[in-house]
Amino acid sequence: MIDGMRMDLVKSRYETYDELYEYCYRVAGTVALMSMPVMGVDPKYKGPLERVYRAALALGTANQLTNILRDVGEDLETRNRIYVPLEDLAEYGITEKDLTTGMYSKANGRIDDRWRRFMQFQIARARQLFADAEAGVDLLDEKARWPVWSALILYRQILDAIEKNDYDNFTKRAYVPKSKKLASLPVAYFKAMAPQLNPGYQKAMATQ
Repeated sequence: MIDGMRMDLVKSRYETYDELYEYCYRVAGTVALMSMPVMGVDPKYKGPLERVYRAALALGTANQLTNILRDVGEDLETRNRIYVPLEDLAEYGITEKDLTTGMYSKANGRIDDRWRRFMQFQIARARQLFADAEAGVDLLDEKARWPVWSALILYRQILDAIEKNDYDNFTKRAYVPKSKKLASLPVAYFKAMAPQLNPGYQKAMATQ
């Protein structure tokens, strides 16, 4: 984790997703891995703990990647940092100069179609990580499931907010309204208290 913080002191660009993943692992994935033993595992689960640790790592990485996608404009303007992979940008025909000037029309605020496609790809990647994390949440101890499910659902809603802003993370900040956050808590509680209704939990229990 400390190594991840140090990366911000010496590195302001990431060429590939593998490089970015290493950063996400260090600053967020490690936190998830350290938290898992504290939260504990469902006593009914007797399978390999690797499954739970992998899910924890996926959730930590998903949360950090979501932060990065939300803060593209802010990170570039205030810190001169570009976390999204330059290799991915190039695949969508986007240069660092394009990013610096802003991927939107100054006349009407319309987002560049290249950026819209780029963000759709990145959001799909983050959502897959959240999906990978879901089964592992259900394998946590009962007392730990609700807060973790809440965090997963609320963070995933930031991706929805980015889409609602038409992928404009240069002039707008994606956030989840307090009312929506509160409305999500009962959903998270139900998922936490009834893991047997979640397909991932059923599969994990059946393949112990």
